[in-house]
Amino acid sequence: MPAIHFTLAQIEAFACVCETNNLSLAATKLQKSRTTISELIDSLEINLGYILFDRTKRPLQLTAEGKKLYTQARLFLHEANIFDQLAMQMPKEIKHTITLCYDCFIPLSFIKKLIAYCEQQRIKLNLLNIERPQAEKRLLTGEADIGIYPAANRMINADFKWSAIGTIELGIYANKCFFSNLQTNISILELASSNQFIPFIQLPDQLGKIIKISDNIQQITNIELLKELLDNKKGWSLLPTHLFTESYKNISRFHTELGNKGMMLSIVCIWKPTANKQLQQIIQQIINHIDL
Repeated sequence: MPAIHFTLAQIEAFACVCETNNLSLAATKLQKSRTTISELIDSLEINLGYILFDRTKRPLQLTAEGKKLYTQARLFLHEANIFDQLAMQMPKEIKHTITLCYDCFIPLSFIKKLIAYCEQQRIKLNLLNIERPQAEKRLLTGEADIGIYPAANRMINADFKWSAIGTIELGIYANKCFFSNLQTNISILELASSNQFIPFIQLPDQLGKIIKISDNIQQITNIELLKELLDNKKGWSLLPTHLFTESYKNISRFHTELGNKGMMLSIVCIWKPTANKQLQQIIQQIINHIDL
């Protein structure tokens, strides 16, 4: 990179003298001594190799070279001021980026609380709605930092740490006219013989044994589309109750012959051990303070 023949202080002094036509006035405006301003101008002229002011005249007058340089100096100072504002603003901007993975079983209310917390801490939060097997791969490679998922009820990868953060309730949902006998609790046999929608492509084996009841499984990963299919009497699904906090068309919740209580599913936070204090802080916030 070629040598730079001026300093910001020299350009600032030069522009101020141009605008006041007086070394003393420029010194007062810049809160420097007259001697300092004079030395800055002298050193700038020496560095550039030409004279900027005609000192034989009062008030000071710019030389032809000085007039050309003044316009560029004023533009330079404007850009320097913008740079200064940007540099000073940096600590107030986003300090870090965290990538969190989750799936459709995680309540939206929980995600919103986490977003609000990260905004308060000036942390940029990337949210990836992906299934757990994909998330674990990303956690291992460092492409993701945290996973929030239903417990897999199996030995977790030794590279991960985990902590339970709460439970969600699952219920049987279908169109209110889907099942043949609407007067009694639905039998497991009827569930097993009817088309069941599941919103996953891959499920850990133990979780799959809990979620999959029917012999006829249809995978629909888009929740809104799945709800439409339920409403159109195309099947039933075992879904979190938080997805139906508000009624949706003709979809109803059904009880089974096993009882009226829904199935409870533990939710866990998983992550790779880290020395990142901000990440540790978010993990502790998730575990201890943000309710599902």
